[in-house]
Amino acid sequence: MWLLSPLSWLLLTLAALALGWRARADRRRLLRICLCCAAVSVFAMTPLCANLLVGWLESPPAQPAFCRSEPPQIAVVLGGGVGQTPRDGEDFGVLSAASKRRTEAAVQWWMLQPGRRLILAGGPPKSGAMPESRLMSAYARRLGVAPAAMTEEPESRNTWQNAQNVAALTPSPPERVVLITSALHMPRARYSMSKAGFQVCALGTDSRLVPARLPGYLFPQTGATAKTEAALHELAGLLYYRVWRHAGSRN
Repeated sequence: MWLLSPLSWLLLTLAALALGWRARADRRRLLRICLCCAAVSVFAMTPLCANLLVGWLESPPAQPAFCRSEPPQIAVVLGGGVGQTPRDGEDFGVLSAASKRRTEAAVQWWMLQPGRRLILAGGPPKSGAMPESRLMSAYARRLGVAPAAMTEEPESRNTWQNAQNVAALTPSPPERVVLITSALHMPRARYSMSKAGFQVCALGTDSRLVPARLPGYLFPQTGATAKTEAALHELAGLLYYRVWRHAGSRN
């Protein structure tokens, strides 16, 4: 969403300054407000701001005691998108980097102990397209996972639906599962799974946090802007789930 982009904030600030200046409004006050907004926008495009947000979201959650005493034998793996339209169900090369890393982490987890199972969740990016879960399953098979050890959830289009649809699978999965998704996405995913009735052991992948490197850490960068947008997208999504979804579940 363009409103979550610091670059959009900066452009809107410049537009407001130009319009207000031409209207001969209180120019001194307008200039102060716009300078503050511009400063916030520029700061949000720096690696410092981006990594502060990412570090907060990616902070490892406290794991329930059962994750050590009785670790679940089923993992739910959430899709992270595709880069382009696949030719068929075996064309896993179109999976996004996030989807591949989540699948690779799931395969590593599966190989650690015999008898474990994977539930791959992700529907088609548009009607009639190949479900993302099908592509992730094909990738997992290529990496050595037995087809009988995987279940696909091929209908969900977002994180909330991931959780709700997994809970509705037949046979229904146990309440305690391992949740595999990107570390940045984990807070929203954990909340969605908890509202679907699950207790989860979080297994985050592809962390986007990078160590400080001065002085470049303090200057706006394209990569930092994209990272800030991704973090704000997760925060906005979590707020939406907590407020509107929660309110809807009470009606």
